[in-house]
Amino acid sequence: MDQEVYEILGITDNEHFRKSELVKSLGIYGRNGIIDSGELYIEGDLKMTKIVSFINLKGGVGKTTVTVNIASILAQKYGYKVLVVDLDPQTNATVSLISQEHWQERSRAKQTLYDMFYDLLNNEKNFNINSAILKNVSDIDNLALLPSSLDLVQIQDNIPEISNKEYINFVDVLANQLERVKAQYDYILIDCPPNLGAITLNGINISDYYIIPTVPDILSKIGINLILNRIDQFVEKKHSCNIKLAGLIFTKVDARTNLHASTKRELRDTEELEALVFENEMPTRISIAEAPVDSRPHVNSSTARSKSDYRATHQLIVDITDEFIEKIEAMEE
Repeated sequence: MDQEVYEILGITDNEHFRKSELVKSLGIYGRNGIIDSGELYIEGDLKMTKIVSFINLKGGVGKTTVTVNIASILAQKYGYKVLVVDLDPQTNATVSLISQEHWQERSRAKQTLYDMFYDLLNNEKNFNINSAILKNVSDIDNLALLPSSLDLVQIQDNIPEISNKEYINFVDVLANQLERVKAQYDYILIDCPPNLGAITLNGINISDYYIIPTVPDILSKIGINLILNRIDQFVEKKHSCNIKLAGLIFTKVDARTNLHASTKRELRDTEELEALVFENEMPTRISIAEAPVDSRPHVNSSTARSKSDYRATHQLIVDITDEFIEKIEAMEE
């Protein structure tokens, strides 16, 4: 770490120090550091928590698949501390990482994202961010989950009833909660709903970057510009939001179709996107599609492992994750 940074924080290279409010507010966490009883031990370079939203306005494009599988490789292969935030009322990311029974138990305990928003709207205090976050999900060390709920749809339906002032406060709900814990993670990956409503804007508001997973077809291509324009409009109004587009990942790619091939070429040749389109792609594969049967990501799903395409598909996911890391780090420079 740069000596100037140490001097600003008032610490030396190997000094053990208690997290100050400054460090917590900056969201700094050592990649090799260990948080224990409020202590942060400096053993390597200090890192800023990277918060990335995955979004597409079209459903069924493999958004959740990309989010969950990148998160699992970051944690399992590279040892990053990763939190998956499931903002989508469809709860696909949640049930891809924990069992239906576990999810229902968290719902009964009022420790889902629905309860976070419900408490604000109804002046209640059931939700606790530390209790709600589930650690080491899918038996993967360093992988955590903030679960969703089908009831989030009700919250979205109630948004038109609140005032403009309340709406502005509402898009900060997730940010206010994650501020308490984000220093514990290297990456926070947010699986956003397929819309740009208030729930989604909670994710956009706190994110440093966003990724667009997209099927290379006509309808998805049309939606990309809509996403870019809508997020730009939000950033103009919410000056504290500094989110940037970090990449576009092709998903459910079918190499047999001319449409997919031509759409990929067109997007790769688009001036504003050519540097952002991932070289690696997520094709349609049986092992990817069936992994959620075990409520686990592809890397440790027994169902996925039983498929003949498992090894090749696993390497594709690793390659996508490697490129994800490279693109995020390049944006940080």
